[in-house]
Amino acid sequence: MKKLAFFDLDGTLCSGGSLQVDQETTTAFDQLRKNQVLPIIATGRSYYEVKELLMLLQAEHFILSNGCYVRLNGKVIQNAKFSTPEIERIIRIAKENQLTVGYFNQREFAINQLSDVVKEHIAYMGIQEIPISPDFYQTNPVNFMNLYLNEALEEKISGKLASVADTVRFAPLAIDVLPKRVSKGTAIQKLLSSMAGTQIETYAFGDQNNDLSMFQLVDYGVAMRDGTEQLKAHASYVAKTEKGVLEGLRHYGLLS
Repeated sequence: MKKLAFFDLDGTLCSGGSLQVDQETTTAFDQLRKNQVLPIIATGRSYYEVKELLMLLQAEHFILSNGCYVRLNGKVIQNAKFSTPEIERIIRIAKENQLTVGYFNQREFAINQLSDVVKEHIAYMGIQEIPISPDFYQTNPVNFMNLYLNEALEEKISGKLASVADTVRFAPLAIDVLPKRVSKGTAIQKLLSSMAGTQIETYAFGDQNNDLSMFQLVDYGVAMRDGTEQLKAHASYVAKTEKGVLEGLRHYGLLS
């Protein structure tokens, strides 16, 4: 493959929180491979959520959980996890501010308690069921966490969180809490280092600020029409239509 193209899912390849793609997108992935362009999924979602979609797209290479879990050519090249002391520091910060905590790995997830903010968040995200298990982290690995809060409260506690984790907002009432120095961008760096010695053009397609780290690394970043203003400012191309992925691929001659 002469080129790599990294694709976010929600708001980029998929719309409406459905994790569905149309036939045009599936056909485009097949055509990219024929054109010596390797498509790689790069999402904040975990494996249990996207397994079927990965199979549909025949996407064997992927960056999941905002860079925590990376697989290339069937081999796991990154599986970042929080330590128990780190998790308990984050829990203390959450308790001090009466916040709910979510725990996530590649198999499942749980929250430590239900709250009005969580109810509003899951309604916004279209989530039907949410398991509650305060002690989840004691018997399960945790790749990343969620805190459920608005931007004002995030700003208030950001200093404390920064000592133990990196954060990125993915919804109006929720942030991802990631192990330090883990992002889609650092995952791409690790992936590219495993391909050392080859000259490869790189492209990224996204819509939210968790895609910024990708755009800062790749040769060309394509922002969706409804993407954040911050991401658009770092893009080399901003889509003009709702089919931003296909538009961007054609703009750069990756699809005919």
